[in-house]
Amino acid sequence: MNTGILRLWGAWDTIYQRCTRLRYIEKGNNIFRIVLLRYRGEPLVTADNRIIQTGDLILKLHIHNYYFATLCQGVTDDLRVVLLLRRHILKSLPQLAAYLSTMEEVDQIKGIVGTTMLHKGVEPLGFSISDVPMSWFFHYKRWYLRLMVRLIHPEGKDRVQRWDQIMPLKRVYMSKEELFRRYLSNELEPAGGTDS
Repeated sequence: MNTGILRLWGAWDTIYQRCTRLRYIEKGNNIFRIVLLRYRGEPLVTADNRIIQTGDLILKLHIHNYYFATLCQGVTDDLRVVLLLRRHILKSLPQLAAYLSTMEEVDQIKGIVGTTMLHKGVEPLGFSISDVPMSWFFHYKRWYLRLMVRLIHPEGKDRVQRWDQIMPLKRVYMSKEELFRRYLSNELEPAGGTDS
């Protein structure tokens, strides 16, 4: 990526962070930013058969695209970008689980939910996948994510054109219990119980 574009993006990301409710899990060391909110949408059945439904408290996941773009500087191979993303997600999920376990609202939070085009290969990590309704918001979200791919990916423009058909926008989600079971260190205990 062009260094000037990356610098401008970094300035915009700082402004964006200050204008939103997004929280860092661990700034500069975690690929996720999160926001605590009430879920709005169709019921989601998780891999461990729990249900997230409208009104439930969730952590909305956002990949920190600017941070990931800085990690991808100088990487030109498609496979290396994918492996880099997967490695940082695997590194970030235990930190996310530990963060959630210490939140005051831990007993009320039902799970984690994100929206992404990069959903292939997430099911072995504990996530479930579902379609999103293509409302105006999700049309905007898809446009934004396509722009991010163009900026981050070494074959950005060509990759976006190929992904239009094979990489639709999807929801990815996991129950709090499954997150804790898979990623919370045995030495750490949730602040409250994990039963819903």
